[in-house]
Amino acid sequence: MSGKESEPRRHHYVPRCWLAGFTETGEKDGKLWVTDIVRRKQWESSPGGAGFIRDFYRLSDDEVDPVMVEKALSQIEGAVAPILKSIGQERRRPGREEFHTLLYFIAIQWARVPSFRPLVLNMFDSITREELARSLKSKESWRKTLKEAGIAEDAPGASYESMLEFEQSGKYSVTVQTEWYIQQMFKAADIIFPTLQNRNWNGALSPTGSFIGCDSPVILDGPKDQLIGFKNAEIITYALSRYVLLYSTLEKTNPFVSRKWIAHVNTLSLLRTEQQVFSHVSDFCWQDENRKYQTDWTLFSKKKY
Repeated sequence: MSGKESEPRRHHYVPRCWLAGFTETGEKDGKLWVTDIVRRKQWESSPGGAGFIRDFYRLSDDEVDPVMVEKALSQIEGAVAPILKSIGQERRRPGREEFHTLLYFIAIQWARVPSFRPLVLNMFDSITREELARSLKSKESWRKTLKEAGIAEDAPGASYESMLEFEQSGKYSVTVQTEWYIQQMFKAADIIFPTLQNRNWNGALSPTGSFIGCDSPVILDGPKDQLIGFKNAEIITYALSRYVLLYSTLEKTNPFVSRKWIAHVNTLSLLRTEQQVFSHVSDFCWQDENRKYQTDWTLFSKKKY
């Protein structure tokens, strides 16, 4: 078998070791339900058959291992997998040392999902447009920009008039390769990790194993009129499994874990979901816009909130 044929092609943006926690058995070969809230479909699957995109982390540079990122993420998952399995099986809160490993895992998880890419690209596009507009503020500022970039003033397409017309048209977009997204992913994780460490963290247990997972499992929530980030989020949640949820609040709190509270947390996951939800049963619980307890996922719609 050639090297190319043996390359992993299913690149999981949510790890199989994590998805296993949402199966009936808690094992990688267990069964779970995938609910697609965009296509309005639901089907039974497994950790290996869910939460992946073909070649999602594959690099295009011929001089490096194309699956280097997938291998690096596998190493991170290898460190956290025994922790996830132990916590899930024993249905307990993480220990102090386990928290350290889990928080970096959460930071990486936030930045490795599909929804991160348009977010960071939009930010980059906005910054690029601002910098281009600033460079074209005058002929002198444009000459300075060309000089700093090592581009001759008479280079094709470098004239001030043509670039000003191009910038004012707004008919352009920024495109990047996978390598750029990967760089941003690890940079974001390195920034997020210490912020997560500085917050208050606790764990909540569901005796019935009713927590759900989703394709964007790091959930931030706060006031509607504010831009919510890792520093000011009123609550951050991350379900380690269907039995155990990590949560962080600005002030130390111990919520009463009831059937309604679990449904409320699941609703936060539904609202954060890009497309798919993962659960051990097809009729998982959630709260509708009137805070009524529901188990029929077909009634859910983000537009109602």
